[in-house]
Amino acid sequence: MKAIKIIASIVVALLVVIAIVVFIGFKNLNTLVEAAIESVGPTVTKTDVQVDSVNIELTEGRGAIHGLTVANPEGYSDRPIFLVDEAVLQILPSSITDDVVVIREITVDGARLNAEHKGLTDINVKTLLDQMSPDSPEQPPKSTTASPDVRFMVEKLNFTNATLDLRSEELGQRELSMGDVRLTDLGDRETGLTPAQLTRAILDPLLKRARARVEEEIKSEAEGALKDELEERLSDEDKETVDKVRSLFD
Repeated sequence: MKAIKIIASIVVALLVVIAIVVFIGFKNLNTLVEAAIESVGPTVTKTDVQVDSVNIELTEGRGAIHGLTVANPEGYSDRPIFLVDEAVLQILPSSITDDVVVIREITVDGARLNAEHKGLTDINVKTLLDQMSPDSPEQPPKSTTASPDVRFMVEKLNFTNATLDLRSEELGQRELSMGDVRLTDLGDRETGLTPAQLTRAILDPLLKRARARVEEEIKSEAEGALKDELEERLSDEDKETVDKVRSLFD
């Protein structure tokens, strides 16, 4: 009887300790997530990554990341290349203690990208993508209390109403349309993605869309300028000849 009481006391004590550890972990969850973002982000982008605040409500299965910024690559302006006022997360609470944390949906509405073009081919978005390449050596992460073993799966990712501000030495400043980016099933429930892999999987499609729009704009402007210059140099007789050749092909 005495042995049973001792065992029962040990079990109760263990449960209390576990409850305290879980409580402390959940209580500091926002700080841990914020530290993880600012630690893992730079290992992927090779630039500074900052976040203003994180608010995770596990009991409600939701969360939000506020004021996320990714700094410009070296050689460009001090303006951040990527800014997010708020990213909203829908989390599967029961997966928090699993090997893979399942995020049902991430919605980023109104993200802002600042693209810069200088010289002939230098574009900051392309530079950042090159730095994010899996073949590019990763920097060691900053010290953080976040577990290095945690893995994630994102079932849905939505970038909506993103804006792309282009500043070019050749073209001046203009705003380009981006269109929405929607992705599904980043990772899986068995193996998931590491924080670094998830960061790359989230940023890569959006940056590629931005790079394509910038390159398309530069190409269009270059072709237009070349056409105007050629027309200025052609004599009236040459223009008539060109028109006749075009009519033959038509």
